[in-house]
Amino acid sequence: MLKKKPVPAPSASWGTLAWPDAILPLSLDAQFRPVDERRLDQIAAGTLPACRAVFVAPAASELRPDLVARLTRALAERPDLGIVYADDAVVDGAGQVRSVHCKPAFNPALLMADDYIGFPLLIRAAVFKSLKPDFRQRYASATWFRFLLEAISAGIGIDRTPETLIASPLERPKATRTARAHGLDRWFETTGVPLRTAPGLTPDTLEIRRTLDPRPPVTLVVPTNQSRPKDDAGRPVEGAKPHVINLLDSLGRSTYPADRIRVLIGDDVADDAIYRGRSDRFAVTRLTTTRAPGERFNYAAKMNTLWRAAETDLVILMNDDLVVRRPGWIEALLTFALDRGVGGVGGRLLFPSGKIQHAGMTGGIFDVFAHPWYNRDAAEPTYGDWALTQRDCSAVTGALFATRRAVLDAVNGFDEDFALDFNDVDLCLKMRQLGYRIVYTPFAEMAHHESASRQTSFAPGSQTARFLRRWHDVLSEDPAYSPQLRTDTDVVASRAAATRWITERRG
Repeated sequence: MLKKKPVPAPSASWGTLAWPDAILPLSLDAQFRPVDERRLDQIAAGTLPACRAVFVAPAASELRPDLVARLTRALAERPDLGIVYADDAVVDGAGQVRSVHCKPAFNPALLMADDYIGFPLLIRAAVFKSLKPDFRQRYASATWFRFLLEAISAGIGIDRTPETLIASPLERPKATRTARAHGLDRWFETTGVPLRTAPGLTPDTLEIRRTLDPRPPVTLVVPTNQSRPKDDAGRPVEGAKPHVINLLDSLGRSTYPADRIRVLIGDDVADDAIYRGRSDRFAVTRLTTTRAPGERFNYAAKMNTLWRAAETDLVILMNDDLVVRRPGWIEALLTFALDRGVGGVGGRLLFPSGKIQHAGMTGGIFDVFAHPWYNRDAAEPTYGDWALTQRDCSAVTGALFATRRAVLDAVNGFDEDFALDFNDVDLCLKMRQLGYRIVYTPFAEMAHHESASRQTSFAPGSQTARFLRRWHDVLSEDPAYSPQLRTDTDVVASRAAATRWITERRG
């Protein structure tokens, strides 16, 4: 994939900018401590009455020449925010851009997994004074990360300005995984949230786990038409088990207690011969969902019928052509699904070949909602390690979707006018409209024979047009993405504009 070459432009140092009295620059040393700690005392004592905000970044950073103007504009445009963060880059000694960190709008799951915010920070003086950072604690390098956590607890508004404002000459400045884990675990204890940290799937990320005691009952909602795996020519594989049976067999590998799992199958085939003689340890209920002659298949309508028949509040909507890959997949989904602020949770789906089918969905790619890294090798690196990191998304696939009946009731389930396509994305976006978060977790991993168990067809143009009209704003700028990231490819990459101002420091 070809990338545009960044256009060089001058950068500035801390001393060359004309800082107004309203913005106090606070440069940090290599341990992220203020180079001049007296400034902390000045803010706390109120001896800088004109100061309205504090700009925080490592002293080694190069700064955008028009930084002050952009900070001033950010303060004026977002009076609801107490903390504003921006994109940052890493350059080598020759001034060549090595990486650009284009950040989504405030993303709680990603912050806990990988402190994507880092630096720079623009903090209103009142917030800085009330939540004065404490460098005396263990793992002082994570002080600013802990500062963000305290701001969340205090209900302080946090969001981005999608512009590259600093460039670091070394690796990206942020606290180590160990320091962040310590800060998070202390924060969980203080707030009483039954969460804890564990090492993530990459050297620099964390997994957030929920303590499930007791384990709540959960219903797995599975539609099926008893279809079987097919070969490359589209012919059923001779002697192969139906997809739904492969799924039921694989559920036995789950670490979740079997007596807390209930499987609700909606079967379009009246004959139940494939289920006879099974001795599953979990409860299985089968509903026949046969259609009248000539009646079109409507996935959304079928799923609405099924989830409304579930007898537990926690439900996991699943395609029948899934096979468990990670035994702790239910625990991973429930870590977030039990959060009353979360509407739905999706997992990581891989094709049987090991290539990526789903790792969260992004609005605006190819002018629709698309799967980043679709059909790419799962071992390939992805932007920010996002395919391997828990994070908030605007939408996830309905092929594996954990939620609560109360949330489904609140949005009236799936829109049945989207019979085959768009219904899962539409469901997620309706939940987000009500203030619920949508979370992706790679720790709920399944193999997926995509669309194997449904009729193959394309959505009518009228449905596509309806979807595009309804969600135009999210397609124009997905808050879980960045306007500085490209939308003409499913391989996430930064635009040339994200690095346009960066060049080597001039003497």
